[in-house]
Amino acid sequence: MSIQLRTLTPQDTVAAASIFFAAVHEGTADVYSQEQRRAWAGDQPAPQVWQHRFDTMDGVAATKGNAMVGFMTIDAEGYIDLAFVHPDYMGTGIGRVVYHAIEDRARALGVRQLTTYASEKAKPFFCRMGWSVEAPNTVTKGAVSLRNYKMFKALPGGPA
Repeated sequence: MSIQLRTLTPQDTVAAASIFFAAVHEGTADVYSQEQRRAWAGDQPAPQVWQHRFDTMDGVAATKGNAMVGFMTIDAEGYIDLAFVHPDYMGTGIGRVVYHAIEDRARALGVRQLTTYASEKAKPFFCRMGWSVEAPNTVTKGAVSLRNYKMFKALPGGPA
């Protein structure tokens, strides 16, 4: 079964919250402690927290059959806020396919530089996509600290 790409919509909230929860709790277990994963994603999926998150964000959803298996968002300035693949599909190329679609959207918008804060798990992926680390960063959720990385990628040759 092949991967299908489509625009992320507000109706994807429940599926995205579920993917986020699974990706954090299962997919990052090798780089973040249980306490850190709980601080980041809570104890259960929380679609109500995500309720209006996709109303103003552009993004791409990857589906296999009728199920969403990954997604990525981008804003008009080129900031990638959310980039998650369900752990059952990590390492299968879905993230790369979704990322290339996001980069194409950024170029079409005339974005000259992409930015993100990448987790320990996402950092190697973004590096493979040609990104550079600007600086390590620490996020504190409650009393728990998590390390991530401020990253960027120049997009030369876009519209002026």
